[in-house]
Amino acid sequence: MRLAPFELAEPASVAEAVSILTRHDGECRVIAGGTALVPLLRLGLARPDRLVSLHRIPGIAEIRSEGGALLVGAMATHAQVRRAAAVQGWPLLAEAAGRVASPAIRASGTLGGNLCYAESASDVAPALLCLEAEVTVTGAQGDRTVQVAGFFRGFFEAALEPGEILTHVRIVPPPPGAKSAYVKFCPRSAEDRALVGVAALLVTSGDGRQCRDVRLALGGAAPTPLRAHRAEALLRGEALTDAAIRAAADAAAAEADPLSDLMGSADYRREMVRVWVRRVLTSLRDGTQPL
Repeated sequence: MRLAPFELAEPASVAEAVSILTRHDGECRVIAGGTALVPLLRLGLARPDRLVSLHRIPGIAEIRSEGGALLVGAMATHAQVRRAAAVQGWPLLAEAAGRVASPAIRASGTLGGNLCYAESASDVAPALLCLEAEVTVTGAQGDRTVQVAGFFRGFFEAALEPGEILTHVRIVPPPPGAKSAYVKFCPRSAEDRALVGVAALLVTSGDGRQCRDVRLALGGAAPTPLRAHRAEALLRGEALTDAAIRAAADAAAAEADPLSDLMGSADYRREMVRVWVRRVLTSLRDGTQPL
């Protein structure tokens, strides 16, 4: 399908981009990698009269360490995140970024665009929830910081006000001794969007049998990515027995509020949450690969 005509703005700074978004009277969209927006344009589901490209803004794709934290620019692609030396101290993020769609999509799709699209089945969002990341957004009133846990407002809805742009993601180091994993269940193809994705971060006692801390986050299990707080609470301070892990998996399934679509029913998704939470926790406890 031929695209509807639009103007293309290519600002040279975040301030210029914000100014364009703020002053424009018609429908104006920010475009980063375009992997989410371009299909909408082709299908006629989005018809902006102006696109604001972020590709010419210097530094907005930079990945670096700062004060012990990891800063990832919004325009960094998933492939860059997966390969960056600075990200290797955050293996959960690198693993999730490496599971996004296909190599072609990972080479063009951006971390910031993925978060702003607020896809419930995002691969990187559960990892960032487990890492308790925060995002910085810039608008006409300046910068503000939003915890990733509060950035997803609803179905395909992020906490961006008109004229605001997500500029970078900040992640503090994971707890000492933390083990982590991201698993993605795709019944059709490994490059498909996740039917269910589970990110887990686990801190155990010296012998590995007791849970000192745990973070669980789910993708594809609700209208937005979410932390499974009740499941986490069941495990903290407890022995990591098979029974305890099954109880946490049951709690995570109960916290899920999935939608039905062509990929699977809500009941099936809830059952897959139960299965994959149990598998990933067991694998982290035992030091094995999730089966």
